[in-house]
Amino acid sequence: MACTAYGVRFTVASAIAFIALIGTSGCTNRSGTSHKLGKVSGKVTLGGQPLADAMVTFSGIEGGSPSTGRTDSSGNYTLVFTKGVNGAEVGSHIVTITTAKAANDDPPTPEVPEKVPLKYREGPGVLKAEVKRGSNTIDFPLEPGPVEAPKPKAEKGKKIRGPVPCY
Repeated sequence: MACTAYGVRFTVASAIAFIALIGTSGCTNRSGTSHKLGKVSGKVTLGGQPLADAMVTFSGIEGGSPSTGRTDSSGNYTLVFTKGVNGAEVGSHIVTITTAKAANDDPPTPEVPEKVPLKYREGPGVLKAEVKRGSNTIDFPLEPGPVEAPKPKAEKGKKIRGPVPCY
């Protein structure tokens, strides 16, 4: 069976082949996501010691969906893109590593202070990584440093002005 449309002859077999070609031309990978992913794992250390229970987040510089992972007691992490899908989008990423956790009432958990030095979380020292197709091992050997920004010092004879109380 063939039909003619606009002077072009299509058969059922050629139509099925065309639809199959269109369906396979997208970017969908085996996981069902439409992203090109690379597997990412590595180790985070601080001063040569494993940094346990740190959240590692890769955020694409060009946008896209972030990937996250938590370090184990040995400082090892594996990024997760979505539930059941490991990896991160291929490309350049800003990397955030943090140990800070706010206190919570339900369930009760204490506040956990930040251990990652400020220089890795802000400014020119912010961490970056390149994810390629396939398997990527990306380690972060962090050096110790101040965790908070230095407080401004008062010059001799000058007072630091704070907020003015409203009455």
